[in-house]
Amino acid sequence: MWSTLADLFVHGSIWSLLAVGGMNATLADIQRYAVDTRHWVTGEQFVTFFSITQAAPGPNGMAVALIGFQAAGLSGALVSTIAKILPSSLMAYFVSAWVERRQDSRIVAAVRKGLAPVTVGLLVSAAYVFARETDVNVSRALCTLVCAAVAYRSKLNPIYLVAASALLGLAGVFG
Repeated sequence: MWSTLADLFVHGSIWSLLAVGGMNATLADIQRYAVDTRHWVTGEQFVTFFSITQAAPGPNGMAVALIGFQAAGLSGALVSTIAKILPSSLMAYFVSAWVERRQDSRIVAAVRKGLAPVTVGLLVSAAYVFARETDVNVSRALCTLVCAAVAYRSKLNPIYLVAASALLGLAGVFG
């Protein structure tokens, strides 16, 4: 059990520090490690945990608490939550004063410009992971593509796309 808690803490800390652009940017690696490497959860459970935490109020990074709970009970949930929050919070606290003092420096501008494509790449990999886990037939893949196109081309709130997809699922369209 102690090795699982240490594992949750180490990897949660890494994910915390890599979460440039938010927790969603690290989802692909969280999924790879928790599902494929450690087998703490199944792919379906991973998608369900993420969906639940997106629908619930509070930080969207709480899926790691559910993964931690699945891996090591309540202590796993607590360790993974602390690991997800503490390292990035400490780094933000200590780095923010330095960045404020150098707001107009070339290095701060370069880091900001350099992190944007990193964030986009990480989010694309997370989207791929979710599509791979959920698009198990042609109708689901088509739904994903249509939703992505509508979200990209319009200013429609994505909650309407989620609701429409859920209704189609309830109607049995996705088999």
